[in-house]
Parts: sequence; structure tokens; C-alpha cells
Amino acid sequence: MAPEAAPSAAVKRTIHVNVPVEKAFHVFTQRMAAWWPATHHIAKEPFTEIIVEPRAGGRWYERDAKGNDCDWGRVVVWEPPHKVIATWQLQPDWKFSPDLSRASEVALEFIAEGPEATRLEFEHRHLERHGAGWQELRKGVDAPGGWTAVLAKYVEAANTK
Repeated sequence: MAPEAAPSAAVKRTIHVNVPVEKAFHVFTQRMAAWWPATHHIAKEPFTEIIVEPRAGGRWYERDAKGNDCDWGRVVVWEPPHKVIATWQLQPDWKFSPDLSRASEVALEFIAEGPEATRLEFEHRHLERHGAGWQELRKGVDAPGGWTAVLAKYVEAANTK
């Protein structure tokens, strides 16, 4: 009997938007608060902004109405309008950890498929790095209310003229 393959520690999605690659990248990285589900916040108060600082080493975080910041991760690769990779430092308890050895990555590749068409290759990878509880974290981000719902909101926002 052949050994069973280990469950993948990555969550992958391919999505399509009907906009130029530059707009697809901009809506994802610079207009995140406009489409990210309001229920998906980790601070005590709901966010008013989600900021991805546009550079390698930049922060990825939410800010509430009182100006309080709550970190999500750091930008590792910033190559507009084609690629962005950021650490995901939210642990299985949804709390931020500064320990990069326990961070997964959210990798996005934006591929122009025409003047008004972009394919986004999305991968939330290295979830096993979170340690104990990573399988539950993976289950959560792979669930219908996880990345599937979040990316559906992104598609809606990107395709809005």
C-alpha cells in the first residue's frame, strides 16, 4: 500500500478580474479596506484602514478609528504591478506574533492576460510554521468564510469601474 500524501500546508486560489494588471495590483495592495470583510479584524475595534506599506520591509496592518494599529505581517517582496509577498504573523489564536520563524506567507502574482484581464495566483503557504494548531488555522483560512470569501470581495471591488 502506498503511503498517503501529507496534507498540503498551503491554500491556493486562482482568480480572474476584468481590469488591467496595474489596477488589479493597486486595488489589492492600496485599497484593501474598501473590500476586506469588516468582520475579519483582529483588533478590539473594527478597522477603518488596512495598510500595506509599498516596499519590501513595509508593514501590513489594520488601523481603527482611534488610530490604534494592529500588525498582521511584513512585506517581503514588492514588485508592482506583478508580485507581492507578505508574512502572515497571525497565529492559530488570531494574535500577532513578532516571531518570523512562526510566520506563514501570503504570495500574490498578478499576470496580465490582456489589456483588461488579469489572473491572480494566490497562495497562503508555509502554514506549518505556525506550530501547534496550524492545521486548524489552515482549515479556517481555507473555509468558505476564509480566503474564498475575502478574494470574492476583492474581485467585486476590482471589477467595479
